[in-house]
Amino acid sequence: MFKDFCVVSKSEYDDFVGLKFEDGRPKVIFPRGFRLSNDESQTRKDIVRLLAAIQRFSGRQEGSTSNSLDGDVQLTFPILSYQYIIKDFLANGYYIERETQYIDGTRGKINWKRTVQKKQPAFNNGNLVYLHFVIKSNKVNSNNLLTRIHEYCVRESFEKLGWLYLTSETLPPKPKIRFNKKMFTSVLNDALNSTFNDHKRLLFTSMLNIVNSRQETVDSVDKEAYGVTRFEYIWEKMIDHVFGEGNKEKYFPHATWHIISGNSVVSSALEPDTIMLHEDKVYILDAKYYKYGITRNPMHLPASSSIEKQIVYGEYVEANLGISRDKIYNAFVMPYDSGPEGDPYRFVSVGTADWKTYGIDRANYDYVLGILLDTRYLMDQHSKHNESEIEKLSDLIVSFLTAYRSENDG
Repeated sequence: MFKDFCVVSKSEYDDFVGLKFEDGRPKVIFPRGFRLSNDESQTRKDIVRLLAAIQRFSGRQEGSTSNSLDGDVQLTFPILSYQYIIKDFLANGYYIERETQYIDGTRGKINWKRTVQKKQPAFNNGNLVYLHFVIKSNKVNSNNLLTRIHEYCVRESFEKLGWLYLTSETLPPKPKIRFNKKMFTSVLNDALNSTFNDHKRLLFTSMLNIVNSRQETVDSVDKEAYGVTRFEYIWEKMIDHVFGEGNKEKYFPHATWHIISGNSVVSSALEPDTIMLHEDKVYILDAKYYKYGITRNPMHLPASSSIEKQIVYGEYVEANLGISRDKIYNAFVMPYDSGPEGDPYRFVSVGTADWKTYGIDRANYDYVLGILLDTRYLMDQHSKHNESEIEKLSDLIVSFLTAYRSENDG
């Protein structure tokens, strides 16, 4: 069962999220707050969706390993190529190269150039008549190197991802050729350079990705993985994709160093995670992959520095973009599991700054709301910029802040 392969990232510490292998068996780790399904078909879709989100938002190509600010990306095998090879094999079988041959015959597609060059015509009532022809014939070459390499790639793909596509544990036969990286890449590159057929090019490219990802000495599958050890970056990018505006540079506050020698240097900008716009209001969102939605421990809420940074964003938008302070809102968005029937959005907290005096004249952006967002729900929505979800989140922020201020501002 697919669920036997799946776990949710532990809530007590940051953990790897994605696909890895333990003792040769696949293990899929979902991000915190994700609710696993009891339905086999849905679980399979969830696995595919998770891998797609990692591929889309990690900012790295297949087969790469990176320990960077983008979140310790580990994409050590080409999962998209594996998926394509499997789907193509299930639909079309092994790749077969057909050789063109020319034979003597009376039926079939006549090659007139070769017929004129090689056959002697006969005369009939003063006319030239050919009684024998050169016929074009396509012969299947099942021993072609491309076929053998495809057999290798098919087997390799099913060993890695067959559990996600097969209804039984039966794998395609072992390949009839031993792995030879130099020869395989040479043959595939030649094949790519000699065809303009889109299907062939995609197939050969996928095969080449698989070959290039392997070493001559095959390491243990347990060393291979496809995921990230810091899912917070994926969380940020998913939220920005669903709710955010593409061109947000004008919302970035800058600072300037005025050097005593007379030169001035603009310092790097503060960059909010997401700027969400709805109607005439601006929402400054900070995506926090924090544990509060799982533990309900106040120590797992954002720190004072995060609250104060959000307030600075609000002050900058009011001062430099001419937007009224009552139309600028701040919120943290954190993961949680809403349960089968729960609301995907939940208001849980308000952050304020002790160095400000709060009352009815205070700006809306001086209150930073804590919003929980169901992880499964976000994973379902992440494929597009979603106006419906923008409206839902903006309405929630406005209504809950209005209610909070009416009770607490006097």
